[in-house]
Amino acid sequence: MSSFQTFISKVGDVVTDLKPVGQTITSLPAILDAVRHPESINDRLLLLEKLLTLMAELGDSKAPPEYQKISLDLQHLAIDLLYKDLPHPPASYLALPPASKPISAKAPTPYKEGQYVTYAYRSADGSNYNPLIPSLGQAGTPYARSSPGFMQTNFKNLPDAGLVFDTLLRRPTKAEAPGEKADGFTPHPGGVNSLFFALADIIIHTLFNTDRQNPTVNNTSSYLDLSVVYGNNEDEVESVRRKDDQNRRDGIGRLYEDVFADNRLLLMPPATCALLVLFSRNHNFVAQRIFEINERGIYKDPATLKAQMNKGFAPGASAEDEKLAKQAKSALNAQDDEIFHRSRLVNCGFYMKVILGDYVGAILGLVKDGKDWRLDPLMEIRRLSHEFSPRGEGNVVSLEFNLLYRWHATLSREDKAWTEKTFKEVLAKAGINTTFDQLTRQQFYRAAGLALSKEQLGDVRTWTFDNLKRDSNGKFSDADIANILQRSTSYRAGAFKARGIPDVLKVIEVLGIEQARGWGACSLNEFRKFIGLEPYKSFKQWNSDESVARAAELLYKDIDNLELHVGMQAEQSKVPGPGAGLCPGYTISRAILSDAVCLTRGDRFLTVDFTPFNFTTWGFEDCQYPSTPDGSFGGMLTKLLFRHFPAYYPARSAYAHFPLLDPKFMKVQMEQAGTADKYIWTRPQTPVGVQTGETVVVDSYAGATEVLYNPKVWKSDYEKKLGIVVSGLQDPKLPDTKLVEEVLRSSSHGWPGFFVETANRLVKERSINHAGSTARYVDIVDDVINALPAHWICDKLIGLNLRDKKAESQFVTGLQDVCDYVFLDWDPVHDWQLRESSVAFFQKLHKVVKHHLESESRFIPNIIGHLLDEKTPFLETLHRDHGNKSANELAAALFCQVVPTAAHWSQSVAHVINYYLDASREGAREEIVKLVDEGKTKQAMDLIKTALVVDPPVYGAERTALRATVVDGLKEAAAGETVFVSIVEANQNIPIGKSGIIGAGEYGLLAAEFFEKVTPGVVGAILGLPKLGRCPGPSGVFTRFTQHTRGAPEQIYINALGGLTPFPTSLIISYDESQSKI
Repeated sequence: MSSFQTFISKVGDVVTDLKPVGQTITSLPAILDAVRHPESINDRLLLLEKLLTLMAELGDSKAPPEYQKISLDLQHLAIDLLYKDLPHPPASYLALPPASKPISAKAPTPYKEGQYVTYAYRSADGSNYNPLIPSLGQAGTPYARSSPGFMQTNFKNLPDAGLVFDTLLRRPTKAEAPGEKADGFTPHPGGVNSLFFALADIIIHTLFNTDRQNPTVNNTSSYLDLSVVYGNNEDEVESVRRKDDQNRRDGIGRLYEDVFADNRLLLMPPATCALLVLFSRNHNFVAQRIFEINERGIYKDPATLKAQMNKGFAPGASAEDEKLAKQAKSALNAQDDEIFHRSRLVNCGFYMKVILGDYVGAILGLVKDGKDWRLDPLMEIRRLSHEFSPRGEGNVVSLEFNLLYRWHATLSREDKAWTEKTFKEVLAKAGINTTFDQLTRQQFYRAAGLALSKEQLGDVRTWTFDNLKRDSNGKFSDADIANILQRSTSYRAGAFKARGIPDVLKVIEVLGIEQARGWGACSLNEFRKFIGLEPYKSFKQWNSDESVARAAELLYKDIDNLELHVGMQAEQSKVPGPGAGLCPGYTISRAILSDAVCLTRGDRFLTVDFTPFNFTTWGFEDCQYPSTPDGSFGGMLTKLLFRHFPAYYPARSAYAHFPLLDPKFMKVQMEQAGTADKYIWTRPQTPVGVQTGETVVVDSYAGATEVLYNPKVWKSDYEKKLGIVVSGLQDPKLPDTKLVEEVLRSSSHGWPGFFVETANRLVKERSINHAGSTARYVDIVDDVINALPAHWICDKLIGLNLRDKKAESQFVTGLQDVCDYVFLDWDPVHDWQLRESSVAFFQKLHKVVKHHLESESRFIPNIIGHLLDEKTPFLETLHRDHGNKSANELAAALFCQVVPTAAHWSQSVAHVINYYLDASREGAREEIVKLVDEGKTKQAMDLIKTALVVDPPVYGAERTALRATVVDGLKEAAAGETVFVSIVEANQNIPIGKSGIIGAGEYGLLAAEFFEKVTPGVVGAILGLPKLGRCPGPSGVFTRFTQHTRGAPEQIYINALGGLTPFPTSLIISYDESQSKI
């Protein structure tokens, strides 16, 4: 049985077993046809679309686990099948490359001379992707030929290319057919917008760059390596890599500001270049982050290395200094190369996930249908025969797919106008005065060559587009780039159709038709046979539009003579539906999926070398799909837009969540799904006061205290965010917490004792032994400090049993998510996930508390509750004194009072412990223990606050001006302008006699009444452990780094999986059990 028959058989089994799944029933005719004609499938029955829809239904995150498993099994078979659609390696090429074709020999600089570089890296020209066939897919080698052409029509009998365009491809200037607007434009029926095709432009130009002098050669590599940003050879790569004014390496592996290497894209609509700027910026973001995290601890400050170079290479330097300078230069180059190459891997990994998540997601209609399942061609697959399905074996793009990706009919009205204007300007500069219809090949090449010449463009760092201006650092304004991207999101693309290509592109299409003939391309039917589709028997079957079919028949006489390029572009297009979002012609629709699988699965840097070791742990995690729904249904471009333009893409903006679909179209889809209210559908407004894209930083002590402690002028979002958690997006409001505060206060005498007893118990229970010694080790953060407020809330307040460590960890995560969302959610990247997680956590706790309070009024549930130890004295008192407050209100009020600040309390204690663990502070540590033992908690708090001023739990806070005002040391802040207060910087210059800033305000567990009553006892108990010290190695220190994303320092912690969090995750300490009082 063939692999295809195995696949169809498996699908048949699924249809039989899962009759409740509606989509499977409609698949039956298509499956029956495939079984009968496995080598000649009738694609009009939409087999592929139905199978993908079936896999998406079964594999959606909301589907039962057993369905997801079936979806995965089907996906394994489908990917293996699609990968085998094309031969690996190709059997035929347009020409044979020279036997001596050199591979890229330049390797990154090793840290020690003579050593190999141990990390994987992409070569500049795409060589060495397959180590056994080094030139496979390399830039500067010939195109492959997927399907040989046996069409016997003499070239002289083929119709004139210009006539073909005029009769089959040209877009009318007025409505001539159903669905066309008055100007002849047909809007895309699947809601796809211009930004989708700007991304398609990048993908196409990444893979195809035909050499004008030798058109058999592809001057770019055959991989999704972002060569349009980085370049296709060493010279191009060097032109974009950052160097200082002495031509020395950057040391952090960054690119120059907002650069890209491929000048062809400058003649594309501006959204294409805006996306290139986005990926260019992402490279620099990744490089900076990899350097800051310094996972292996080998990176050094570039300024220090360059200082050593300056000293050693200066006239009169000693021999020793000269030796050290040479070592510093080698270290600088090795470090810069490593970070550059790792950052490129991560950036390309992100690019690939954008292609699979956003691009393919839109192609298959998954986004519009609200499905977060994605086809994953990268996965490791073991066949039933126990063989591995091939991955990472290399790839060579073919002439057929070069012709396939010419989607000029989709040009939007706005991009058509831009293209016409640009063509006129380019032609005028070349001294050419003619109409688009009469423009010749030679005139076009002359004008384009001049426009893209080195003399015309200058250095890559000065390139511009859409008349944008660079600043003194060479960077474009955030506002300008965001404006272009948002405009493109709002532009509806054109439909795939015959007679849909604007006449301004006639010369491009004519060149394409003639080039296909020069390559000896196969016919449309030959290509359809090659990919397993039924050949067309007539022109009417190819396109049911009578006038189109008749024109094609007049030109080509026999359907088997219909050329591939023309046949694909003028073929009848699909209609929107499940599994169909792009809606091109049927042949294109089938072929692009095979191509997507081959392009990604054949790239070893996206498969076998796509590892945390090569990408770094953080980098690997950063380019994964969201682990929980983020409102984008599997999209990844959302994350980039939020990351790089947070001021211009606010949280919940549909322009960020669905960037490749027309917002008007998508709003209708979400209204039908009942989820439209979760999004903001209007185009984002320009934020007040933001010009450069960075929020103003307030870093002086006077300015910080003025902003933080003057709520009449500066407001926070805390109450609004918490209101959203407890009341919803549409009407965020907070409950009255006075009664809860009073009942909490009445039981406050027992708080310190519970916290200290619980801390001692957890230390004892969760410590591990040191073999042959009385030394013990415990993760004081994960196993003790983070758990303390969780146990207090559950045991003493709400009556929830934390059955085991897993339940405890989940509860702690809930506390941290609420705290993060309410107090720390400054940029929109994680806003959706934090909000949804916080709401779910609230609903869980609210349900528990409401149930307990309501059961107090019922005798039998009340007795059962006491027997099961679910009730707490606190809830009994709250119920007794509830007055006219409902259980619903009281449960919400309790949540608001104790949950949002619980994680901040834990973080504060963790920072204090970490501060006093240093050997240099042993005396102060002993003093705290002594003061606590003597009951002098006020004096102990002074020492605790000292630590928190140096290492505050909250490094900064955002505030928005309610009216125009002047902040110390800054310009006037406009009403509605948001500033970022850098607490850690303000604390570095505290005036004499003033107190340091510990947090952004006193709330809940951070209020003095709780914090100063409970914290000293816990700190004293931990610091009082005998022979207290740090665990040897990295486990004994915080895994954190300082980032500067808002122009101010901010501490970020790294969890065990490489994810980032604002909260400490681990700190292992040691102590001596033999002397312990626990």
